[in-house]
Amino acid sequence: MKIFSIDKMMAAVFGLMVFAFFAFLYPFHLNYQEQYQLFLFSADYVSSYFVKPGGLSDYLGNFLTQFYFYSWVGALLIAVLLTLLQVMVWQVSRKLGAKPVFLPFTFVPSVLFWSLLCDENYLLGGVIAMLILGVFILLCIQFRTGWERMVFLLISLPVLYWLIGGAFVLLALFVIGYELIFRQLKTGQLLTLGVAALLLVVVLPLLAKRIIQQYPLSRLCIGVNYYRFPVNVPVAIGIIGLLIASLPYLLRWLSAKLRSGKAVFLIVFQLAVVAGGGLMLIRNSADMAKEEVMAYDFNVRMRKWDRVIAMAEKKKPSTPLSVTCLNLALAKMDLLGERMFAYYQNGVGGLIPDFVRDYTIPMIAGEVYYHLGFVNTAQRLAFEAMEALPDYQKSARSVMRLAETNIINGDYAVATKYLHLLQQTFYYREWATKALQTINDEKLIDQHPEWGWLRKCRTREDFLFSEKEKDMMLGILFRQNPENRMAFEYLMAYCLLSKDLQHFVEYFPLGKSLNYKAIPKSYQEALIYVWGLTHPDPIQTIPYAIGNGVKNRVRQYQRIYTGQMNAEPALRDQFADTYWYYLHFRN
Repeated sequence: MKIFSIDKMMAAVFGLMVFAFFAFLYPFHLNYQEQYQLFLFSADYVSSYFVKPGGLSDYLGNFLTQFYFYSWVGALLIAVLLTLLQVMVWQVSRKLGAKPVFLPFTFVPSVLFWSLLCDENYLLGGVIAMLILGVFILLCIQFRTGWERMVFLLISLPVLYWLIGGAFVLLALFVIGYELIFRQLKTGQLLTLGVAALLLVVVLPLLAKRIIQQYPLSRLCIGVNYYRFPVNVPVAIGIIGLLIASLPYLLRWLSAKLRSGKAVFLIVFQLAVVAGGGLMLIRNSADMAKEEVMAYDFNVRMRKWDRVIAMAEKKKPSTPLSVTCLNLALAKMDLLGERMFAYYQNGVGGLIPDFVRDYTIPMIAGEVYYHLGFVNTAQRLAFEAMEALPDYQKSARSVMRLAETNIINGDYAVATKYLHLLQQTFYYREWATKALQTINDEKLIDQHPEWGWLRKCRTREDFLFSEKEKDMMLGILFRQNPENRMAFEYLMAYCLLSKDLQHFVEYFPLGKSLNYKAIPKSYQEALIYVWGLTHPDPIQTIPYAIGNGVKNRVRQYQRIYTGQMNAEPALRDQFADTYWYYLHFRN
């Protein structure tokens, strides 16, 4: 047995490329997937998978997905699985007579799966299903006689159907193709094999429907949850499955047609096609804009506020959700009033997003409400996000937030229910155990750096929450606890972003209780602008403590704004980080 060989070296290089991509270029897609399932180590959870076709593939896929909590572990798992898939295709092809010169083509199914996994809604169960199929194909070709393969196929089809769902059809196609090529069965025997296999393919889903009536027949025919949205038919994975079953035969046929002297040319040609085509496919499949938003969201989830700001310093965010995460980080670092207009702002939608009935936006919006002190609203959004999941999973992140909000509200019985669920997980078990110990002692909760503070900040009065009157909600929140600096700064930011300067001036005196050492920069810019609307010499007469830097800059801004016909380009270059520029040129 050779330790070093071309096929092993190529497989190792491919695996390293997959790992590097998901670990360093696309890691937050993996963190994103992990949060939208709740994998439990319990008998009831296991049994819920094995009562339907494809349950093993789903179970193993979700088992591995839980390790995406650390993206480098997820990247390693994907690299191993896709490499194993390539090795399996090569082993089958080699046993059928394919020559080593066609080795590069055996990477095609794995490359296609790589591109599919760039979509955050494709699940790992599909890769597991194809690997299990490959194991059965390898076992099948070990038999020497057609009768042995026929018996193996008829026994394997029901088993494989329950393990991987509708992809079991591919084993029947492979075996029939094998017998057509190698002619170990007579025509009548082959016809009998085909009819028996066809009957099983038709009868097994119908039988499953009679046993499991709650699932539609279409779902029982597919089986595995290849995609987060169950109504979507996984056509792309079906093509990959057909390729896995047929590619070995194609490579066998090409090997038979190969003429001597063309080996080097063929290898170079295949490498160029697979590498070039794969690069184009993955570049088109990878959504780096979503990756950026997921990076912001993950760092917010982990309370890594400095990383959020560092990301914005490196590349200014431009999407509403990334701006939302940045503004939250600035507020948590007491920098919102000072630096918010140093970055792109897209209005109040980038401060507190409106509720949308899906499973992504409520999760990010819920972080803002939670840290502000709208504990009940954060609880509602966490529940709504989890219930909106299209594949009917539970969300580890949502369950954790529901536990936190119920602890803060003193609903310990409900919190305990969620914490017991988290105790059955791998990554959240320790956190849940510590939280259960905490809720037995009110003093520990009050002393908790986050829960104790939010318990003081949370709203205690019942009122109708209005999406259209967020400033009113923020005002109520701040009045209940005048020490809640974040609520005040969000109130001020809401007025500035909505260009409601009248209310900004009215609310500004409320901040006296916070004892600012100096008025934040954006507030100074707004105050001097408003004062200048009714006073001819605002710099000299303004009663607020405006810094000399702001006074000098407002003179320069006014000179350019009033002195040039098309002043926007010049102002953008010099004053894009000011509230004045936002007020005049941002919609």
